Amino acid sequence: MIFVAVGTQFSFNRLVQYMDEWVINDNNTTNETVIAQVSDGDYQAKNIETHPFMDGEQYNNNIQNASVFVSHAGMGNIISARELQTPIIVINRQHKLGEHRNDHQLDGLKWMGKLEGVYTASTQEELYEHLNNIDQLKAADDNVVGSEQLTNYLADFISTGKR
Repeated sequence: MIFVAVGTQFSFNRLVQYMDEWVINDNNTTNETVIAQVSDGDYQAKNIETHPFMDGEQYNNNIQNASVFVSHAGMGNIISARELQTPIIVINRQHKLGEHRNDHQLDGLKWMGKLEGVYTASTQEELYEHLNNIDQLKAADDNVVGSEQLTNYLADFISTGKR
């Protein structure tokens, strides 16, 4: 199962549509079902199971049981995926498409992709490339949320702005 989450503050119709279309794409050889938390988006998926919102227990169970977690580029979801040892693909909302207030998620992809178990996509093609190679996606080796590597990386980024 692939779990998709768009967060609760904004809808992310583009991501939901990408996943809905990928399930029936000829290049999809995984036979994975897709469950998505879609917020209040107006895209009506035809090929995936959708829920506007989920309680915390259901949400975390879906992350833990997923072969991969696909998410908006939110740090909370990255931390959850790493805690539950599930590989995560993050895709950014785009300001020019009216999906967010600014492009901070695009900026974040640069450093997020350096984290173990985190894979980034800024386009449909990049997302599909990861999904079509799902068996090659690996979670972080262990619970690295509090790891020195992650802590140092985030501290350096915050203090210097260098990625």
